[in-house]
Amino acid sequence: MENVLLIGASGSIGSVVRRDLLSSSENHLTLFVRDSSRLGDIDEVRETVIAGDATKMDDLNAAVENQDVVFISVTGELPLITQNVVDAMHNNEVKRVILISSMGIYNEVNSDGNSDNVESVLIPYRKAADIVEESDLDSTVIRPSWYDNNSDLNYQITFKGETFVGRNVSRRSVADLSTRIINEPTLYVNESLGISRA
Repeated sequence: MENVLLIGASGSIGSVVRRDLLSSSENHLTLFVRDSSRLGDIDEVRETVIAGDATKMDDLNAAVENQDVVFISVTGELPLITQNVVDAMHNNEVKRVILISSMGIYNEVNSDGNSDNVESVLIPYRKAADIVEESDLDSTVIRPSWYDNNSDLNYQITFKGETFVGRNVSRRSVADLSTRIINEPTLYVNESLGISRA
């Protein structure tokens, strides 16, 4: 059994990852959210809720303590939050982190060969990915294409340096890949994975 911290547990990806982990593992989940009322029913045996602000180190240090795996799926100040998470993980000697970023952060969709030619809207996602990749943590970056609400699990993976294929993917697929990695923490260590519908 692993202790898993879900930062953004009530979000559109985090909520599905939470559900999948409860059904596929015996892991204990710490649900880190800004507003705990969005979580619904809590499994008091397997879940701990922390209502906090990921831009504040004190909140994150308390959440990261005694975790085995940290999963980040948030919006807002993504580079700041990601740096704070990395720092909190160092403070607490936690090594495994999984970050949800975005397709296009390496100019891999319509590539001209220059990975620094990134659209301005994607710069925060690129900065966050760089932060975890340049740390000494065991990291996986997941770069989804545009989410939709389809229920399929029909997806393909591309690796950093490969041209991204596809334009859509179900939230359920992104959560499935995330859950697989959380349940098997040695899977895709220090990889950056594009994910789209096959």
